[in-house]
Amino acid sequence: MDPVRGQRPDGANVEYVVDASSVASVAGSPVFLLPSNRRRIAARLVDTVIASVVGMLVFMAVGDSTDGGMFLVLIPVGFAAGGLLYFLPLVHWWGTTIGKWMFGMRVVRLWSDGTLPPSFKDTFLREFDRAVFLSIPVANLLFGTILLAQMAKDGGSYYQSKFDRVARTAVVRWPARVAGGVVGAGL
Repeated sequence: MDPVRGQRPDGANVEYVVDASSVASVAGSPVFLLPSNRRRIAARLVDTVIASVVGMLVFMAVGDSTDGGMFLVLIPVGFAAGGLLYFLPLVHWWGTTIGKWMFGMRVVRLWSDGTLPPSFKDTFLREFDRAVFLSIPVANLLFGTILLAQMAKDGGSYYQSKFDRVARTAVVRWPARVAGGVVGAGL
């Protein structure tokens, strides 16, 4: 069932499963195994550290030319810009980030076979909203906790974050299983 439209698209053969033991018993091709919340959190922590370093570099490049009052404004802007500079190209070109790659995950278009990464529009929708909401000082912890709790309890929508739903993407374990074996093992 498509969480955005409320129905499974005609002709979709893709299946999403939570339990690795049920992959062999599902008839779809390919069958995507959805990652656990622990795996997603661990990948997100790695990505956050890397994006923070990129954000600090952006901040340092701009911060020297401003006065002290702009410092408080530039910190969230720097982290949002750093996050976008890190996430946008990686997710758009390869469908993964360093953290997701380390933990065997990939962002795919919902209901696709997973061979193509998300379009630039989908990637921008997914990452820009996240960068804006999660770069607000102090509120980012509250937003992050609420979004994680909603994602964890909402198994009916493939454990998607709100940002994945907007962009019509899903985070899956990679490589995926197909009827004849494995697809995407080289990624």
